[in-house]
Amino acid sequence: MSCCGKKREAMEQRRTMSVIPRQGPIASTPERRPVVFRGTGDYLVAGPHSKEVYHFSAENPELLVDEQDAAALIMTGLFRQPR
Repeated sequence: MSCCGKKREAMEQRRTMSVIPRQGPIASTPERRPVVFRGTGDYLVAGPHSKEVYHFSAENPELLVDEQDAAALIMTGLFRQPR
């Protein structure tokens, strides 16, 4: 084997790494709650907790949102809990 072949082989060995699977708990998805937009037309709002952007419209005034976002959105008076 030539000199260059040894260098190439050494470089390939340095690039190889083993990855150990994570054994920790799986992240749970946040609880979601329905809220209804009281306004008319389209409305985009970022959840104060999750920072997720929700798009409400006349065709789709009710969405499932992060539970902590739901509480904050309802407090604004622009949203309500479904009946």
